[in-house]
Amino acid sequence: MHGGYFSDPAIADPFIEFVQKAIDVSRPGVIVDLGGGTGFVLYELTKRCSDPGICLVNLDVSQKQLNVTHHSRILSVRRSIAEFRRSDIDPGDKRFLFIMRSALHYFGKGGLMPLLRHLRSQMKHGEFFVHQTACFNSAGEARCLNRLYDCMGTGKWYPTSKQLCGFLEKAGWGIMSVDPAPALALTSEDLGRRYRLSKNRLAEIRNELATSPGEKNDILRLTPKGFCAYLHYQIITCFAV
Repeated sequence: MHGGYFSDPAIADPFIEFVQKAIDVSRPGVIVDLGGGTGFVLYELTKRCSDPGICLVNLDVSQKQLNVTHHSRILSVRRSIAEFRRSDIDPGDKRFLFIMRSALHYFGKGGLMPLLRHLRSQMKHGEFFVHQTACFNSAGEARCLNRLYDCMGTGKWYPTSKQLCGFLEKAGWGIMSVDPAPALALTSEDLGRRYRLSKNRLAEIRNELATSPGEKNDILRLTPKGFCAYLHYQIITCFAV
């Protein structure tokens, strides 16, 4: 799906690099991939993180996804990102590092702040949170993609980079760095398969997008029979204040 974006080591490499930097600085005893799915990111991390003393935890709500995780160093924990507790993972006093790749948008506009506050409540002062999140440089760009996702009825929502940083700080996170990650191309064909949209509905969405105001450029491109949207990502390194 999506050209293999979420299973390509080369595309994941910038994110893994920032996770490794956080490991070097924070020296965690536990690394938790929030919404880690199949465990792909943690598996890639094992190629660099040779310290057997670090516990690697793949936390996801989908048992089907967790069943794909097959690595002796990765522990699978079935929990919701919005409801898990630190004690579900480790009841002791080990230092934690949270990582997350492309998951915040699942919680929608109304659910983003509660989620960020929940994540902060499960962290101790000074612990790190490194995440790759889709967000946009301008309000027009964000409005354009949010219009598309509204049309598809997904409930997902994307902020601007400035909005996201403001939400993080309000929830109790300090921001160390914000760096770009590879953009994700989303063809109408892929989106139709993923969200079970008929060809007629995709054509209707294309026509709606063609007449919608907002910045398109490298955010949305119309084709004769469909469209291609682009999710722009930032890798944000945070710490609990």
